Amino acid sequence: MGRDGGSPRVARAIVCLVPVGFFVASVGATAANRDGFGHLVAATAVLAVTLGLHLLHSTRAAVRRRKPWWPWSLVAHGVVTYVPYLFFQDTWVGIPGSFAAAVLLTTPVPPAWVAFAVLSALQVPLVAALGETTWQGLNAAVSHVVGGLALFGVVRLADLAQELQSARTELARQAVDRERLRFARDLHDLCGYSLTAVALQSEQIRWLVRSDPQRAEEELARTQALARHALSEVRAVSAGYRVLSLEREARAAAGLLESLGVIADVELSGRALPGPVDETLAIVVREGVTNALRHSKARHCAIRLTVDGARDDGVWARLEVSNDGVAPGEEPTGSGLVEGPGGSGLRNLRERVAERGGVLTAEADGGSGFRLAVALPCPSRDTVPGGASGRV
Repeated sequence: MGRDGGSPRVARAIVCLVPVGFFVASVGATAANRDGFGHLVAATAVLAVTLGLHLLHSTRAAVRRRKPWWPWSLVAHGVVTYVPYLFFQDTWVGIPGSFAAAVLLTTPVPPAWVAFAVLSALQVPLVAALGETTWQGLNAAVSHVVGGLALFGVVRLADLAQELQSARTELARQAVDRERLRFARDLHDLCGYSLTAVALQSEQIRWLVRSDPQRAEEELARTQALARHALSEVRAVSAGYRVLSLEREARAAAGLLESLGVIADVELSGRALPGPVDETLAIVVREGVTNALRHSKARHCAIRLTVDGARDDGVWARLEVSNDGVAPGEEPTGSGLVEGPGGSGLRNLRERVAERGGVLTAEADGGSGFRLAVALPCPSRDTVPGGASGRV
């Protein structure tokens, strides 16, 4: 175990060693009074009970919050702290501030600190009642305060060390969960498109083998290229490195759609987008086209990007991916963007867009159309609202 992992154990060891040190010092002070062996044995026994009760009240914060033994253990602690004064008089040397520290550890704030102050102040009249001087009473009060704060402080430091270790463990677990989610999301968004294209083109090749062998051979070459591209994307995801371009993805989507007999209408305006925005929109194009091919009967698909820089809230990039794949009378979910059993595409897109402060809508577009629309803020003023425009 590393040093950080052992910190709570070291802190707990100190929690035990400090009161044990006070116990040994108190036994030594009692023995120095030379009041006889019987007196020393009795005082040591009471001190041992006091030590045990303090260690009970010094358990971890999570245990103390349940308080399975409070308040009776606290009452017993007070009894073994103050009743011995009736028998040992001014020779009684208890563990300084042990009971006051237990009050701080087991009772709520601020009453705990009020009780601590009262117990410390009572040391002066208590010592005076035993026939000692005022200065000796003040000395006892200071010893009570210092001892109580020392015992309380080491326990709280141990609690903080335990809480810090627990927090670090939880943060590490959350980091692992986030990385797993990122990997799964990237794998779906980046590879689902290529693998869907491979599946669709393979199905098309089956029908072309007999009717048009030459075209089947051309489509087979295209399918092999897509498979190699999918493999490279898997490697990119596993290496944690990927760079997507909206323009490249739009071109690839147009080629795939046309090869499957779907008319593609791609128009991009103001394409000088910040990198994160450009990448997010590229993923939206992938998912929109993939779902349109996988779940709909689209014959026409349009991809359009506009950049609006005239708004008071800054520059926004707006992307629409629409298709005519909803048959008359069919639910709009037939276009594919609404999740089916086990689906995660739309959820992934919503999460990605939300991370960029954008808005995503997926809805029927009247008649037999379906539209996926995304609006993303562009943090960079380098975006060119009137940039290059045209068909890809």
